[in-house]
Amino acid sequence: MVILMNLALYVFGFVPKGNLPGDLEIHGLEPDHKVIQEEFSDINAIVSHVPLSEFVGEEAELRLQDIEWVAPRAVNHQRAIEKISELSPILPAQFGVLFSSRDNLEKFVCDNQLEILEFLSMASDKNELGVKVYWESLRAKRRLMETQFAGRLAQLTTLSSGARYFKEKQLHSEIEKKSTEALRNLMVKISTILSNISHSSRKRKVVIDDSSEEGRQIVANWAFLVEKARSDEFLSMVNDLNSNFSEDGISLRISGPWPPYSFVPGLIWEYN
Repeated sequence: MVILMNLALYVFGFVPKGNLPGDLEIHGLEPDHKVIQEEFSDINAIVSHVPLSEFVGEEAELRLQDIEWVAPRAVNHQRAIEKISELSPILPAQFGVLFSSRDNLEKFVCDNQLEILEFLSMASDKNELGVKVYWESLRAKRRLMETQFAGRLAQLTTLSSGARYFKEKQLHSEIEKKSTEALRNLMVKISTILSNISHSSRKRKVVIDDSSEEGRQIVANWAFLVEKARSDEFLSMVNDLNSNFSEDGISLRISGPWPPYSFVPGLIWEYN
């Protein structure tokens, strides 16, 4: 194994050979860590040289737990990938992937060549678009009460207080069940519509974010791989869905375009 001056190769991703100009003029994790290409058969690895000590060793372990150190470098990692994705399809690597030698990187590329090339072919001329779905449950339940349960609500006023109490509990339980069922059906419908104008989709972890408000919760987080030529059609459909289902308490928020992070195959990176 040859280690050049205690430097490691930090990997941003892989692109088809010949897709990028020789001089990228793209910063790596830091301004003095320039992005370069390492050529392997039909695949180029997008890398930069970094001190091995930044990521390996006891001090590095502590550094990688320091958000003030990690955050700006993670942002630079993402920015480099996004700039490259404007020029070529890319299989993006997660933050922190590095190889101690070119030989180890070459072995990784050779062992995963088929998967990498298949991914790059699949991702060509496509972007990832994120869609988060939010639900205002109170608004949805109020719509149900106004449409499907209005008559039964009116009947409650004719009952004695004791009878009304039990009927109200029963009615609200039915409304809760009905609203949950309606939400589930809407999610299937929306997902199907958007999937029909995208190449593929992925469910992503639902995490409460700053867009969530009281009485409004995130209920779906999807990633869609969309042909660039159909991006406007996809955006238009999201707008239509927002208009069509707003009375049901549904709103969609779109993000991107992004490199296809959510569609990267599960590669084993332990070649360091």
